[in-house]
Amino acid sequence: MRQEQKLLKYHTVSFLAVALAACQPKAAGEQSDHVSPEVLALHDYSLADTPNERTALAYLYTAWNDGQIRDARLTYWSPGSFPDLEAEAAADSPPEGLPIDLPVNVGSPTYTIKKVFEDDDHVIVLAFVEGVGIGDEFTTVFGTPGGTKIGDAVVEIFRFDDDGLIAEKWDTIEPLSEQTYDFR
Repeated sequence: MRQEQKLLKYHTVSFLAVALAACQPKAAGEQSDHVSPEVLALHDYSLADTPNERTALAYLYTAWNDGQIRDARLTYWSPGSFPDLEAEAAADSPPEGLPIDLPVNVGSPTYTIKKVFEDDDHVIVLAFVEGVGIGDEFTTVFGTPGGTKIGDAVVEIFRFDDDGLIAEKWDTIEPLSEQTYDFR
């Protein structure tokens, strides 16, 4: 009987240790399956504690800050999300009309990540974006003058597939002026 109690105690403690370890967030520098160490070294990933969070930030940084939309879509999205780009990559020659990097009508946005949240298979990123329409006057959604644009508040919502790749993405963008800018 005493031996059985010791064995039960040992297995209980072992189970609890494994369960606690599984619940701990991953270390900030730990590599995601889809984000290379080279990409992690290029930008600030300090707000990303999980592989999905790092993949979401890697997509935003690569596509927008680095101006490589094509590579970001091919690397961080589920296969089949961009069939034209995937066919181009397989053929190893870009067809006419497909963007190789930033489209000319988008400008050169630069993301500064403010907060990152993860819930199940969704990641939400709150960011301040500069580089598009800076200095333009804008009107608020209520029809009142918004001031001179200094950037945009952006909320990016990602849904991830079982392989840790982006399956869907939604965003909302709000122009900001000196009067409306506050990320506290």
